[in-house]
Amino acid sequence: MHKYIIGLLSFLVATTLFIFPVSAQQINWSDPIDVSSSSFGNDYPRMVLDGDQNPLITWGSSDKVYFSRFENGDFSAPIMLNDESTNAYTASWTGPDLVARNDTVYACFMHRDWTKKTFLIRSFDNGETFSSPIEIENYQDSTSRFPTVAIDQNGNPLVGIMKMDLNGHHPNYVVRKSTDHGASFTSEANAGGWSGPDSEACDCCPASITSSGQNTALFYRNNFGNLRDIYASISNNAGSTFDSGFAVDNSNWEIFACPASGPDGVIIGDTLYSVFLSGLKCYLSKSSISNESLYSVSPLGEIPSVESQNFPRISNYGNSVAISWMGSLSGTKLFVSYTDDITNGMALRRDTVYSASFSSADVVLGENGIHIVIEALGGSVKYLHGTIRPTSISKIDPDILSIYPNPSNNRIHIDGHENFKKYILYSINGQVLEKGNMLQSIDLSKHGKGSFVLELIDNEEQTHQKVIIRK
Repeated sequence: MHKYIIGLLSFLVATTLFIFPVSAQQINWSDPIDVSSSSFGNDYPRMVLDGDQNPLITWGSSDKVYFSRFENGDFSAPIMLNDESTNAYTASWTGPDLVARNDTVYACFMHRDWTKKTFLIRSFDNGETFSSPIEIENYQDSTSRFPTVAIDQNGNPLVGIMKMDLNGHHPNYVVRKSTDHGASFTSEANAGGWSGPDSEACDCCPASITSSGQNTALFYRNNFGNLRDIYASISNNAGSTFDSGFAVDNSNWEIFACPASGPDGVIIGDTLYSVFLSGLKCYLSKSSISNESLYSVSPLGEIPSVESQNFPRISNYGNSVAISWMGSLSGTKLFVSYTDDITNGMALRRDTVYSASFSSADVVLGENGIHIVIEALGGSVKYLHGTIRPTSISKIDPDILSIYPNPSNNRIHIDGHENFKKYILYSINGQVLEKGNMLQSIDLSKHGKGSFVLELIDNEEQTHQKVIIRK
């Protein structure tokens, strides 16, 4: 069995409470494991986390869309989400998209024949079972491709779709919104054309849609006279209409071919953070939603040994951000950058996490660290996990909290527990033993003797950790 290991601390301190500063972090990466055998293929894997912070993964193979979920220490046997009447188009650069919130999961994909049809599949039990594919679009006078899905604050799907005429001309993005959890969709809302009346979407570059509160952003590659810069289309009413859009990219990349590489982005407060390919490099941009203005664009990294970069992805957990992208010269490498708080201008640290040949990857940042899924050479989907831990510590006032007795025979008591809202109890090697709303005392007797890490989350979302011992 492949074990989902979350290493947390490499040191033991039995009597002091700590808060970890954001400036010093170390990421410990697990070895890659196979999500499934190569017989299920591995095109364009995409990953999200369920309400219990477990990975959910979808990918394509020929005309099939597969799904696997992490449970009981391993990934489940893949299930096929489509059928012969809804054959899917998948490749290393495009395929199904996936989103989840709590126990609700949505996946979408385009028909194999690049014609009129796009589909949604939904689950309301954490991906244990799925509906049959639901037809979102079946245009009579147009074609559609590259659906991308987000989820609004009420758990409803929003699907962005590239639409063009029957001859494949005049590509443009539209968004369809559901108010009944995917059973039906409203009329399409235009979500493109912001650079001028002659602008189009880049016709072979997938888009990305994301939603936070009332704000929704569709990131896509524009085509205006062969300038292929990235735009964001903005909705302030949870995806019902898209009334503005602007460039989140100032590179003015002119290319007379299609790069087949789309952007990705997240919303944090009033700010858009987007990642994209331009030329041979990948970039991170920062923009204001309310001011509709681009603040900055910066390369993800100057890497002397890497000749070209591609396929960047970005994920946030609160103000923390993780970014993955590909670099290639003689072989390929997967790089991951991370920062504790991107809103405070914290510098991105960079790790090389995978050095074997691969085609694409995805990144998700969650409560338990950084999750990576890779379309690896040899036909398998590979998964690896990065545990984020501090490399330095600082004391806080012990009067804030008192945990006793420590060491304990069975139960520990927590004075000051009312200042905290959640707790997580780990084994010393990082396994989550229990978690929940904050308690006044915790019974250790069911976990055996030894050392444990108690993590407490206060009302300001700050994390405090202490090593405790049951003797």
